[in-house]
Amino acid sequence: MRKIIYLLVIGSYWLLPSMAAAQSTPGTLDVVSWNLEFYGATNNGPSNDDLQETNAKIILRYLNADIYGLIEIVDTMRLRRLVDSLGNSEYGFAIAPFCSNNTTGTGNGWLTGQKLAFIYRKSMFTNVRTRGLLRTSATAYTNWASGRFPYMLSATATINGTSKDVNFIVIHGKAGSTGSDYDRRKAGAQELKDTLDAQFANTTNIIIGDYNDALNTTISTGSGPASSYQPIIEDSTDADHYKSITLPLGVAGQSTMINFPNVIDNHVISNEASAFYVLNSAWIRTDITNAVFDYVTSHNTSDHYPVFSKYNLDGLVTGLPVVTPTEFGIRISPNPFSENISVTATKPRTQTTFRLMNMQGQLIHQQQIGLMSAGTVYTPAFPKLQRGIYFLQVEDKEKKTVVKLVRL
Repeated sequence: MRKIIYLLVIGSYWLLPSMAAAQSTPGTLDVVSWNLEFYGATNNGPSNDDLQETNAKIILRYLNADIYGLIEIVDTMRLRRLVDSLGNSEYGFAIAPFCSNNTTGTGNGWLTGQKLAFIYRKSMFTNVRTRGLLRTSATAYTNWASGRFPYMLSATATINGTSKDVNFIVIHGKAGSTGSDYDRRKAGAQELKDTLDAQFANTTNIIIGDYNDALNTTISTGSGPASSYQPIIEDSTDADHYKSITLPLGVAGQSTMINFPNVIDNHVISNEASAFYVLNSAWIRTDITNAVFDYVTSHNTSDHYPVFSKYNLDGLVTGLPVVTPTEFGIRISPNPFSENISVTATKPRTQTTFRLMNMQGQLIHQQQIGLMSAGTVYTPAFPKLQRGIYFLQVEDKEKKTVVKLVRL
C-alpha cells in the first residue's frame, strides 16, 4: 500500500509541468505575490523547513508565473535552491539587502530576518535592476517596520516583440491591528505614494505584496473604517492615479490567508499599467491545493495564498484572443509611414473597431468601422501624430490583432 501511495505522489509531481501550463498564458505577463511565512526560518513558520521548500518548489512550478514578489524570505540558500529547481538558466532572483532592524545586508540580523525578494523569468526581462525605496528616510524606517522598506525591481518586459518598461514594487507593511500600527502603515503608504508621484509619476508601476491591511476596510480595531492604504487607494486629486485591482476581492468577502477573514495581500497598479491589465484577472490562488493537497489542513508551507494578476503588453485589453494580422484578415501599408496608412481587409469582419495607442498605452484615437468587406481599403482618420512608435489594435466580437506602427 505504501508503495502505491508513493508512486501516486511521485507521478503527480511529474505531472505538474503540464498542470502548470494550464495556469499561465504565454502571451501575457503573469505576476504573483506570495508571503512564504518565515521561509526557511529555524524557529518560526511551518515546522518542517525541508517540506516547506519542497512544497514551494511544487507550487511555483504549478503557478508558472513570469515574476514573483516574495515576502518573508529568511533562508537565502533555500531561495537559491528554489530558483535552481525552476531552472537557473530560465529564472533569476534578487534579494533585498535590508530587513527589519538591519539595513546593511550583512550579519546575523539580516540572515535571520524576513526579507523581500523577486524571482523573474530571464527570457522575458532585460535591463533588470533593483533598489530599496525610502531607505534614507527616518520616518519611513519607523513606519515600514524598522527598516522593511519597499523593494523595487525595474526591467524591460518583452512578449511577442512588444516591450514595456515596468517597475515592480514588493512591500511588507507594518503588521498589527492597534491604532499605532494603523497610523504607521498609513504614514508609510503616504510617503511611498509621495515618492512615486515625485520620481515615478509617468512610469508603469505594479505594487504587490503583503500590505498587512485590507483595501476595502481595515483590520485595525483602533481606527477605521477606511484602509490604512487610503492615500494610495483614493488618489483622486492628481494625475498619478492608482487602481486597486484586488480591492473587489475583499468586497466579495474573500481572504488571502488561512483562517483570516480579509484580503491583506494585494496588487495595486498605476494608471500607466491599467491599459495592459487583463480585466478581472486578479485572483487569490486557492487552487494551489490542487498541487499541495494538505496546504490548508497541515499548514506546512505558508498561512498565505499567492495572489495573481495578468497583463497584456500589446495594449488596450478587451479579453479577446490575440491573433496575427493575417489570421484576423487585414494588411497594413505603408509601415513605417509619414502621413496616413491604408488598412486592406482580406477577410470579411463585422462590428470592427480601430484603436490607436501610444507607447504608454494611452488611447489616442478610436474609430468604429462596422462591417469590413474583403478587398475594401480603409484609411483611419488619425490625428496629427509625432514621430515615434504606435500600436494599432483592430478587433471585432471574436478576436483582435495588434500591429506596431512607426511614424517617420
